[in-house]
This record gives sequence, structure tokens and C-alpha cells, in this order.
Amino acid sequence: MTDKISPKLLVPALDTASNAGTSATTLAQAGYKAVGRYYSRYSWKQLTRTEASELFTADMDIFVVYEDNNDAPSYFSADIGNQQALRALYQADAVIQQPRQTGIYFAVDYDASSYDYTHYIRPYLRAINEVFASFGYPYHVGIYGNGIVCSCAKDDGLAKLTWLSQSTGYYGYQEYKESGDWNILQGPYVTIAGTQYDQDTLNLNRGSYGGFGSFATPSCSN
Repeated sequence: MTDKISPKLLVPALDTASNAGTSATTLAQAGYKAVGRYYSRYSWKQLTRTEASELFTADMDIFVVYEDNNDAPSYFSADIGNQQALRALYQADAVIQQPRQTGIYFAVDYDASSYDYTHYIRPYLRAINEVFASFGYPYHVGIYGNGIVCSCAKDDGLAKLTWLSQSTGYYGYQEYKESGDWNILQGPYVTIAGTQYDQDTLNLNRGSYGGFGSFATPSCSN
């Protein structure tokens, strides 16, 4: 760690593709403060409103990542970015009622190279930002990936939030970890109540990591 990071502002969290709602109290009692869950075209790993309510009741926050496959260059293009951005916004707003100005991370779930970033991931992120901009940027765009992807997306202004993958051998991992510029740092697996989770560290030294602890307040309408 660098002197940019105060240990007092590092918060333990988890992420999983499984429903965490029924184990929310157990997770909270174990000292975890937030759970990362998914938006996706695949219903089996989607965060649901019921699950979110159970997590909030246990005083757990939620942070979300959009991922379908997202694990090879062929899954990244401007067209795919457009589709995934629209689906993410629908699930955040209409399904979950995620509060505005929180975050939605988008996953790059493999060891992407600089070439991959330039030719596939950058166009994908540009399309996501264009969609978010067309709706007035209701949510902050985040990126999940290796050090190169996190660093380049942040430098290009295409991601406000970064979540560094746990894969320590991936491109740029150590450099980006030591920079202290990440909002979330993914760690090793842990099994709790029969469910496998990735452990995470929330870096509040960087301000908000994009999580939320309640549903959006309904707006008045005529």
C-alpha cells in the first residue's frame, strides 16, 4: 500500500454471482459491510429487488457490476456496449430502483492487453458513456478488470470508478494496486454459509465507491 491509503478507510466487502439475501445477517455478523452483485441478461445471477431488500434489512450495502460473458475480446464492441448499457440502466432504474449518482461497474473478466483495450474495450466503454450521457448520467460508470484496463479507462475519462480484479498475475495488477487509485480491490475466495464469495476491500480514501444502502426515493408526478 502507499501513503495515499489510510487503513481506517478500508472496508471489508464481498461479491458473488449467487443470491446473498438469505445469508445477509450472517455476512453482516461476520463483519462485512457490502455485497457486490450482478446486472446481466442472464437471470440466474441478476440482483433481485427481494434480495436487495434483505441485504438492506441486515444493514448491508450493495454495489453492482454488469456482466454477461465479457471474458474475451469478441464480447467487446460499440454495439455490445450500447446493448449492455441500456440493459444495465433498465435493471438499475426499473427493477431495483437504484439511487441516482451511485455506480454501475462493467466487467472485463479476462487478462486484456493494451491492444485489446484500444481496439475492443475503449469503443465498448465509449458506447456505454454515450448511452449514459443521453440519459443525463444517472449513474457513475465503473470498470472491473486488470490494472491496464482500470488505469486506461480512468485516464481516458471513460470510468469514474475502478474495481481491480483479484488476479495478481494479470497485466498491471501490482502497479495499479500500489497506486491506491482503485475504489474496490478484489481478493481471494471465502465460503460462508455454503456460498462462495470473492472478498473485496472498499477504498473510501477515494470517496464513494458507488455502493448504495437503500432504494431510490420515489419522485412525485402528476
